[in-house]
Amino acid sequence: MTIRRLRARRADGVTLEQLDALESRITDSEVRRELFESVLLEVRQGIVIVGADDEVMFMNPQSTKLIRPATTLQQLTPHSLQSLVRLARSESASIEQELEVGRPARAVQVAASPVEGGGVVLILNDVTESRRIEAVRRDFVAAASHELKTPVSSILASAEALQLALAHDPSAAKQFADQVEASARQLANLVGDLLDLSRLESKPEYDEELALDEVVAAEVGSFAERAEQAGISLRTETVPVTVRGSRSDLSLALRNLLDNALRHTSSGGQVTVAVTQIENAAMLEVIDTGEGIASRELPRIFERFYRVDSARSRATGGTGLGLAIVRHVVEAHGGTIEVSSTLGEGSTFSIRLNARP
Repeated sequence: MTIRRLRARRADGVTLEQLDALESRITDSEVRRELFESVLLEVRQGIVIVGADDEVMFMNPQSTKLIRPATTLQQLTPHSLQSLVRLARSESASIEQELEVGRPARAVQVAASPVEGGGVVLILNDVTESRRIEAVRRDFVAAASHELKTPVSSILASAEALQLALAHDPSAAKQFADQVEASARQLANLVGDLLDLSRLESKPEYDEELALDEVVAAEVGSFAERAEQAGISLRTETVPVTVRGSRSDLSLALRNLLDNALRHTSSGGQVTVAVTQIENAAMLEVIDTGEGIASRELPRIFERFYRVDSARSRATGGTGLGLAIVRHVVEAHGGTIEVSSTLGEGSTFSIRLNARP
């Protein structure tokens, strides 16, 4: 019987004031319920409410992105969710557990909390990306530790040999001193690259207008002597183009590309740096006639510490971080980088940036 009908009948013992109060309480309750549901619908976590009779009373849209819709506890999958609900209910305490759900599998942190009346609220938080980042960090630390171990071990061994040579064979001392210096430089380069990469991963903001062709001229000039000594022709083909960014970071990216090109191009080869403008895009290309890269390797060459030829890269002084630094510089400038290569013929690294009018 509705409040309106009660009003009409003026039931014995029920005053209009009491009816008004009852109507107000019902209205307030409905408002609160609607507000509560609207909040649950908007939260980023998945919410599942299971009643005392094991009926699934509520599932918000985020929850159904992680698990299948269900109407009873027995239908909840994976089955470990059912066990979690029963455990929280029997223990009268909140229980947390990380589960693997769905296909493809996703890592989901689930909190099951009992509520008054025997029900249980499940909160599902997708932590897949967090776990991926943690794995990347672990891999990075392991790789960095391995890379640092090589020059450090070499320095220690050469230092011990140097001490013996100074005492028994002074003529050999210079050789060991040179080895210590070379290993120390390798270590310094690696630490420098690690610091650059760490800074770039923090997504710096750039607000400097600069001439890209002038950056190229300066960096190519600094590599001229090295290229000449290696018997490699180093050329530029540029037009004036203005971009917004960081002169120092674009120079860093170009240095790494030039270093990579020269290390993998034999005497008699050629390295060309080109700057062009296509509509609103500034194109920077580093083209070499070197050894090239196998197609199966191309998807991974911008990964940290990934080397196509580990032995040769270390022998020629590469840290395994140069191309990762280039990618981060380009992305920080809102640009893209692509590579095309033919084994035995050479490679072309193409950077696309936004050109200023």
